Amino acid sequence: MEKSYSRKILVIGVLFLLLGAGVALGSTATRDSNPVPMSRENWFENFDSYEVGSTLHGQGGWFCWDGLTANNAYITDAQSHSVSNSLEIKWIDQSVWQDMVHAFTDVNSGNWTIRAWLYVPSDMTGASDFILMNTYVNGTHNSPDWSLQLEFSATAGTIKDLNDATKTLPIVKDAWALLQVDIDFEADLQTIYYNGELLESVSWRNHVAQGGAKNFAAIDLYAGSAYSTSVYWDDLSVTQPPETPLSCDAGGPYNGNVNVPIQFTGTAEGGFSPYAYFWDFTDGGTSTEQNPTHAYTAPGVYNVTLTVTDAVQTTVTDTATATITEVQEEPIIVVDSIAGGIGVKAVIKNIGTGDATGVSWTIALDGKLIFFGKSKTGTVDIAAGESVTVKSFVLGFGATNIDVTADTATKNATAKVLLFFVTGIV
Repeated sequence: MEKSYSRKILVIGVLFLLLGAGVALGSTATRDSNPVPMSRENWFENFDSYEVGSTLHGQGGWFCWDGLTANNAYITDAQSHSVSNSLEIKWIDQSVWQDMVHAFTDVNSGNWTIRAWLYVPSDMTGASDFILMNTYVNGTHNSPDWSLQLEFSATAGTIKDLNDATKTLPIVKDAWALLQVDIDFEADLQTIYYNGELLESVSWRNHVAQGGAKNFAAIDLYAGSAYSTSVYWDDLSVTQPPETPLSCDAGGPYNGNVNVPIQFTGTAEGGFSPYAYFWDFTDGGTSTEQNPTHAYTAPGVYNVTLTVTDAVQTTVTDTATATITEVQEEPIIVVDSIAGGIGVKAVIKNIGTGDATGVSWTIALDGKLIFFGKSKTGTVDIAAGESVTVKSFVLGFGATNIDVTADTATKNATAKVLLFFVTGIV
């Protein structure tokens, strides 16, 4: 078993160095006691809750291999698959190799999926390892404890199974790629995928050495057995199959007017919550809210896409249409005022957003002694926001009611008529 042998040699070397170097070196290579495995139905890790530059050992259930704290790894934001942090793993020297472990318990029946996203820089040198253990105890390791050890070799440009060198796939560089291991404990089968391609399907208990436990005990992210530069890990998870697959709904269809905000509604279910939402309104606008508002500046029919990502970075999309039209400019006619003097004057106003043409108007008086000008009609054009004054000359005596209509608007007043003059309008 590659790692077990190399690590035994390295640990022995470290112990000799400790004996010879005294207190100074001893302070950087202390061994912690066995960690407490984390028992969870589903487990997720994106490193975002840890401070950039902090050591991972002791945070979130992580610890250094065999408790040797000198082999700590650090949180970084130099790369990330999901915003904003990841874990950097690299070889430092013969006494310090970054090597981080997360332990689990009660993962030993049914079907489970282990996912991890890996970023390999194009200038990486050396190799870095991903290891799954069926048994883990600090300082005590036997070959059957290993169930899988994958090596990402920059020299070869491949990912390979260290226990079956014929199983290889090309490494993805300068981009994030998903490593996935599906475990069926009842069938004693593990199926490994990298970047969407099948690497192999092999026994879980007997692939590395006969007699492994029917159990998943730990993930180990290891900088390899010789000098290697940085790789980055992010968005790890250990999950059972979800009750229902992830799905989302973008709602709609939506309708609205130019420059008027529309309320969009997104929903998601299945997969693993929490969900992250991303809307693309196809006019250059986007949103990460679940239920955003958005206004379009031009008419048209837009295909609006909602993308939902769950806790294991599974993504689904749904599309809805948004039909956007120009705001309809409509005139609104009111009779603003009625005034007297020589005859009757009425101000008709267009308070709407559209121009009005051919507005019919009438000024009517019902006094018994009105001899001329009892009713006058006409039409006018009134631009949006503008007003016009219409007039009716009268001849008569006494009290009268005045009714002014314009389009569907009306206004009433009372007045007195003395020959050509109209006074006392109320």
